[in-house]
Amino acid sequence: MNNLLNYFDEETFKKLKSDPDLYQKCHRLVSVLFRDKRDKEGYPYLGHLERVSQKMTTLNGKVLGLLHDTVEDIPLVTFEDLVDFGVPLEVVEALKLVTHEDHPKGLSQEEKLKNYDAEIDRIIASDNSLAIELKIADMSDNFDPARLSKCSLEQQKWFQKKYAPQLVKLKRRWDGDSNAR
Repeated sequence: MNNLLNYFDEETFKKLKSDPDLYQKCHRLVSVLFRDKRDKEGYPYLGHLERVSQKMTTLNGKVLGLLHDTVEDIPLVTFEDLVDFGVPLEVVEALKLVTHEDHPKGLSQEEKLKNYDAEIDRIIASDNSLAIELKIADMSDNFDPARLSKCSLEQQKWFQKKYAPQLVKLKRRWDGDSNAR
């Protein structure tokens, strides 16, 4: 059984699953899955997913942008559920790369930064351009000065430490890939 059925009645799910417009059906999916979630500023979380999606350059990238927090943030939903739903394997493979592993609670900031650095290095080493582009789009939205200005000074400093060096590293890799094409 597809775990997405926990969020839809069977008829609605079948209708949604059969929608030939991949972007539209994934947008409708995340609209339901994230309807009660809020971002750090208290705005609907869907806005973050839409902004990340719009920064991506291909249809599969845009779909990945919509789905990038689904397995991580929505209880019970698995990669297999998304494949069964009709999400292309290329998108699911990139999604696997960008989905955070659960880290132990109570880590120091330095330990958290070290873990995040290792995650970014793993994504870069994968050579998966879709995953690399997604991380740039996601981090750019999380690190947007307009959004940061609504956070506490402590949160702003944390995001600066967490995202600034990783974003530089990812963009350097992305620009290198673009020059090679």
